[in-house]
Amino acid sequence: MTTSSQLSLDSATSATRNQLDLGGLTTSYLAAGSPESPLLVLLHDGAWGGSAEASWSGMLPHLAQHYRVIAPDLYGYGASSKMVQLDVAPYEFRLRQVAALLDALGLSQQPLHLVGNSFGGAMAIRAATLPWFAWRLGAAVSIAGTGGPYRTKEALAALSYFDGSRADMLRIVRLLTGHFPAIDDHVTLRLRDACDVGHYRAVSAAGLAAPFPSAARMTDDYPRSLAGVQIPLALVTGRQDTLVEPGWAHRIAEHGPTCRVWEIDAHHSPNISAPEQTAQLVLSILTDLTTEPE
Repeated sequence: MTTSSQLSLDSATSATRNQLDLGGLTTSYLAAGSPESPLLVLLHDGAWGGSAEASWSGMLPHLAQHYRVIAPDLYGYGASSKMVQLDVAPYEFRLRQVAALLDALGLSQQPLHLVGNSFGGAMAIRAATLPWFAWRLGAAVSIAGTGGPYRTKEALAALSYFDGSRADMLRIVRLLTGHFPAIDDHVTLRLRDACDVGHYRAVSAAGLAAPFPSAARMTDDYPRSLAGVQIPLALVTGRQDTLVEPGWAHRIAEHGPTCRVWEIDAHHSPNISAPEQTAQLVLSILTDLTTEPE
C-alpha cells in the first residue's frame, strides 16, 4: 500500500512524502526531481531525531534540479517503523530496507548514487563492500561517515545520551553543526521525532550492553574490505569536526584504491548548517566521480 502527501521545502521546490508497506514494516520517504533524471539516494544521520527531512530538506531543492532524489527515513527514525535488528550490523538491515524500497519502486535496474551523512555516510561506504547491494551503485559519497572506526570515545559518549529536553537537543545539534542561523528551527524539528517513544527505544536498544560476554562476535574486516571495491567513493571530512579522529578519511582511503578525499571547512553535518553550499559540493563530487577520463 502506498500513500503520499506534499512536503513544501521552499517556495520553488516541493517533495512528496510517501509511505510504503514492505513486508509488514513501514518505510516513509521523500521523493523529488524528475523520474527521467539519474537516481540519487540520500541516507540521513543516526543521531537523536534523525530523519530524511532533518538531514536533507535544505539540500533537496538543489539536488532535485539534477537528480531523481529518494530520501528514506531509516528503520527506527522519522515516520518509518521503529524497529531495530540486533543480530546483524546496524548498517546491513537498513541497507536491505533501502534495497527493498528501490525494488518496490521499480528502480532495481537503474544505477544509483548513494550519499549519506554520519551514520548514513557509513552506510553509503559499507554498501560498496556488500556484493548484494554494490551492483546497484554508480558512486557513493560519505559526509563524515567513517564506516565505524575513527570515531572519538568522547563523541560516542556525548551522542549516546538524550534526556528528552530541548536544551539537551540543542547540545546534540551543536555537536553536529556548531552554531548556524536556523539552529532553533532544526532543534524543533529533531525534538519532534526524538521524543517519539518508539524512536527513543529503537535508538537506545542498539547501545544496550549484555551482562555476559558475547559467544559469537560478528567478524568485520572493514576498512580492509575496501581493497576490492571498484565503485568510485568520496570521503568528505570537515576540519572543524570534533566527532571523528583527525585524518580519518585519509586513513580509510589508504585501504580503498577508488577512495578520494575532500577536506572542507565544516563541522560534522554541513548538509544541515550549510545546505546550499553542500549541495553544490555533492553535485561537483558526483560529476568528478562519474566522468570518464579522456
